[in-house]
Amino acid sequence: MFTPVYAIACRDAALTMSRASARCWTAFRPNRDATSCFAISTVAHLLVLFGIGSAIYESGDDDRDLPELSVQLETRAGPNDPEFTEAALPQPAPEPVEEVVDNPGTGDQTLDAPALADATPMLEQVPDVTQIEEAAAFVEPVPEAGAVLTTTADAATSVPLVTEPAPEGAADVMPQPEQVMLTRNMQKVAMKLLDTNTTASTISWQQDGQQYSARVMRQPAADSTGLEQVIAEIMTSKDGKRMKTRLSLKRLAFSHFTQLVNHWDPNIQMHDDVIDGRFHSNTEFGLTTIGGVKPRFFGKVTTAASTLTIGNFNSRRNKDVFQGGSETKTDRVTLPRDMPDVVGGGEEGDRRVFADDTRIIFNPDGSYVWRLANGEGDLQRAEPSQKPQYLIGEKDAKLYVRGTVAGIFTVYSPSDIEIEDDLVYLKDPRQTVVSRDYLALISGRDIRIAVGEVTGPGDLNVHGALFARRRFITESVDHGKPATIFIYGSLTAGTILETEPRYATKLDYDKRFEYLRPASFPMTRRYEVDSWDQDWKEVQGGENEVSAGNLAQSQSE
Repeated sequence: MFTPVYAIACRDAALTMSRASARCWTAFRPNRDATSCFAISTVAHLLVLFGIGSAIYESGDDDRDLPELSVQLETRAGPNDPEFTEAALPQPAPEPVEEVVDNPGTGDQTLDAPALADATPMLEQVPDVTQIEEAAAFVEPVPEAGAVLTTTADAATSVPLVTEPAPEGAADVMPQPEQVMLTRNMQKVAMKLLDTNTTASTISWQQDGQQYSARVMRQPAADSTGLEQVIAEIMTSKDGKRMKTRLSLKRLAFSHFTQLVNHWDPNIQMHDDVIDGRFHSNTEFGLTTIGGVKPRFFGKVTTAASTLTIGNFNSRRNKDVFQGGSETKTDRVTLPRDMPDVVGGGEEGDRRVFADDTRIIFNPDGSYVWRLANGEGDLQRAEPSQKPQYLIGEKDAKLYVRGTVAGIFTVYSPSDIEIEDDLVYLKDPRQTVVSRDYLALISGRDIRIAVGEVTGPGDLNVHGALFARRRFITESVDHGKPATIFIYGSLTAGTILETEPRYATKLDYDKRFEYLRPASFPMTRRYEVDSWDQDWKEVQGGENEVSAGNLAQSQSE
């Protein structure tokens, strides 16, 4: 086998000989004898030259085809040079000056050799232990079992008799239709307890020939950030056995919805919107797809209307739009008109009232500063607090907000609230394990996004639960380069006006709202199953005599 370089050299030499032979034959053809002699001589000389060239190529003397490798040795100053000190050289391991102990710990002395790579970790030093008597170091042996003397007498105190818990009966799987029926009935009972402001009820009913009874206990929210719970114990008889099941409902706050709209403007269509979490509209809502861009819902979508969307949007063809499922003809979620828990929320020292239009800026240290919106007056400051703080506007006072929130704040105005720039948590719950930063913006009329000259170009970030009883408005939607408004938390509004082309909308649900709500954030009348094993268990002896009071106590322990 030949190398490619050698094969190319042979081919070039053969071509050269062929061309030379042709020229010679043409020149000397009249004299064939002379031509023959000259041809033979030429071939002989070429073979000799070819042999010499091959020998030179193989011996490496052909400097035209192979590059010359030149190696030069240059002496430089080394470790023996005076400019190098001993500090610049690695130190060898010191020679042991004592006897080397193969088994550590058995020698008379331990040597410290920090330069050795296989140094043994130092043992933990144990503090000196006070000497104790030998007898105290042993535990007295337990005497062997012998005769037991039993005495009886009246005691000054009484101890309640503790009985062994009765074993749980076998579980019976509950059919799906029965689960739906029980859930709806308990939701109706919970709403009746709420309307009548009562805490307990006992009911019985018959369904498809089956008799049921239930004891229901309502537990209001423990504080301004808690959620109301309803606990129900339902009993029935199956095959001659007494069976029971227990479920817990939670009352949904408006912050449980990533987006909730009371009335959808038919002129508004969702386009480049992404919503992660529950979405509800009391009416049909508009969707559109342009150039392959379509909205995305990653939570369940519900509407009180009989149809889901306005117009001819094909839900079947766009199944990837509703990735969390959808449901129509659900109960309406009404927006409250009065909010006494918000207006009167917090203690006197944690509530500040603003009589005029005021600009509020939140600081990362937990404090906030404010000044009249017209620039008059001094800039005032409130110190951080571990308790929820309420910033309340009076009558027609409009509040302007921005900054970094550190703590729990509820901002309320019966008029408008305007967001002037990024309004974010100091500790983003998506990026930290524990965050105690909560913000609620509650407006009796509108929540507005300020004009681009105020917010500046680019994206806008808003963290918190937003409630605008009338409208959520973005000013100057036709001005500025397209950007995105990122809302992390929740948005509830009577209606939502257009945000594009100024802003596409991305809503990301704050999962902490499943268990807590921003301070005094309004709650709906809707109840949802919080926990339920969804099966029947056989009632043991006497267990069906438990009172409603004991039921509530057993759940709160």
